[in-house]
Amino acid sequence: MQKRTQQCVWLVLLIGCYLTFSMSLLGSAWAAGERFKALGDGTVKDQKTGLMWAAQDNGASMNWSTAVEYCKNYSAGGHTDWRMPSSEELASLYGARKKIEGKDYESTIDVVTQSIQITAPWVWTNRRAVKTKAVAYGFNYGVTRRLHRGSGGNRRALPVRSAP
Repeated sequence: MQKRTQQCVWLVLLIGCYLTFSMSLLGSAWAAGERFKALGDGTVKDQKTGLMWAAQDNGASMNWSTAVEYCKNYSAGGHTDWRMPSSEELASLYGARKKIEGKDYESTIDVVTQSIQITAPWVWTNRRAVKTKAVAYGFNYGVTRRLHRGSGGNRRALPVRSAP
């Protein structure tokens, strides 16, 4: 009888641990869902930072100067004051692994929400670096890197605006 009681206690503890772990995962997913609000007009509002993001990047490789123009001319949600994000702003979107595969590459990108679609590992920032380089944010490792402004392989533009 004592052995049966011990088995029941262990089973209850095991189930308790499983439920606690599951609820923490669900809580994190729920919190991210609360933080980002898809507005249904091609934009996503980050309740934590106050930023409004395009719901998806431009979807194709592009060089830095083309990315600047893309963001400057972007129009969604009735707004025309879009711009290139800083590396700090892009870093606020980093987290929660999502594996993507493209035509000519396979990479893991880490984006904290499914509401914003980032289709390649690197997104251009608003910062120019030395002579022919600019800074891109890597959603594969959460780092910045100076890359040639004239090249566009696996680099995207993701417009952002400061929402009132």
